[in-house]
Amino acid sequence: MAKKTRKAVKKLAKTVEELQERNEEFYQDLTAQITEAFERGAESNRVMLQRLEHRLDALEQARKPEAGDSEGEGAGIESPQAEPVLAEEEDVPEDLEVTEAAQQKAEELGVNLENVEGTGSEGRILVKDVEEAARED
Repeated sequence: MAKKTRKAVKKLAKTVEELQERNEEFYQDLTAQITEAFERGAESNRVMLQRLEHRLDALEQARKPEAGDSEGEGAGIESPQAEPVLAEEEDVPEDLEVTEAAQQKAEELGVNLENVEGTGSEGRILVKDVEEAARED
């Protein structure tokens, strides 16, 4: 009887060990899937934030009346672009991320974008950053 019991205990221990291994594999797979889903969601949120910042920046720029603009605030509002753009000016580094409206404002105010610290997502330069830099000069 003792021999049967030891054999049954060994078999049970082996089964428990196999179940623990399967459980660990399942846990690792599940963790990987959750991490991947979280990263996709986070990237989606970053893209959405960049788009919203760009649109806000463009709307703020459009709401400010131009010098000599008789129509006043909101005149000439254009629909903002959906995607932020990289600066394309020759005197601005290619890797500098700046909205088109901020780039135009920098040209208008004579602000060197290399000296502007961006407050947008991932350091993107917004119109308000350019205006702040112009006030500081």
